[in-house]
Amino acid sequence: MSRQITRRGFVKASAGSAILGAAGLSSVAADALPDLVACQGPDAEQNARAVVEALGGMGRFVKRGQIVALLPNIQGPRPGASVDVGIIKAVASLCREAGAREIRCLTWLPQSLWERPDVKNVRQALDEAQVKLVVAPLPPPPAKPGDPPPPETPEVAAAWRTLEVPKGIKLKQVRVFNALWEADVFISMPIFKDHIGSRFTGVLKNYMGTSHPFDNQKFHPSFQGADLEHMEQCIADLNTVVRKPDLCVVAAMECLKTNGPFGPGDVVKPQQVVAGQDRVALDVYGAGLLGLDGTKVSMIRRAYDHGLGEIDLEKLKVVKLNRTSA
Repeated sequence: MSRQITRRGFVKASAGSAILGAAGLSSVAADALPDLVACQGPDAEQNARAVVEALGGMGRFVKRGQIVALLPNIQGPRPGASVDVGIIKAVASLCREAGAREIRCLTWLPQSLWERPDVKNVRQALDEAQVKLVVAPLPPPPAKPGDPPPPETPEVAAAWRTLEVPKGIKLKQVRVFNALWEADVFISMPIFKDHIGSRFTGVLKNYMGTSHPFDNQKFHPSFQGADLEHMEQCIADLNTVVRKPDLCVVAAMECLKTNGPFGPGDVVKPQQVVAGQDRVALDVYGAGLLGLDGTKVSMIRRAYDHGLGEIDLEKLKVVKLNRTSA
């Protein structure tokens, strides 16, 4: 169930969803709202605002005085590799407008990376949006390859939570940073793009940004054969235990179609921002933007088999907004 909205129709839809955002869900049945919203247009920030408003407004997800954690996929400046800064600004601004007390950007990428000139625009956007960068500390690497890792400091140990994975087929235990549970609201902010292994990465794989990088290395020792199947099952397993996102706002303005996740590679430009809560459905939609059948992407299928979301978009209410038409 989907509908394409012209610019005139978009204005009406935006006005209606703004009312929903202001009024809250007390006067609107939850099942009257869309499951997934995509907005196409040349401005990432405006698209992000539009999809959140169409879902009922940020007030549906963020209440006054709450702490919000953002998990953006930041993997360098190459086209199609990272979330657009305009989306980060829009989501942070909407959280502020909804009354958030503090907004945090969660990452285990080292502080030194955030100071690099090629990531300077992202750090500047976080600062301008009054988003606090929270870097989970990591132990130093082994002195030599093959050596055991050095003992963790109390600071490092306190930053990570070890989770058992009862439903895990390949993944039985994983460390995830505690900061994810220290916020009241969790918003995942990936980008749809190519991946050297599965040929696709989006919402499901963004959770590897929460798990310990030493554990992530065990997910994909290579990207071939049984190792690839192991990685995709580990990602699906990880999604069964990590905190569910309260909201996902996904970049699809320009996306790597080859040589992902870092690039450089061929880029497609859907000029879309997509939002919802269903990780499986969002990835099915995103895979389609890259010319893939999302129902056949192994990682997505395995997550569906875990009961993590709906794989058939025909069973959901999908709303498509268009900010490009006259």
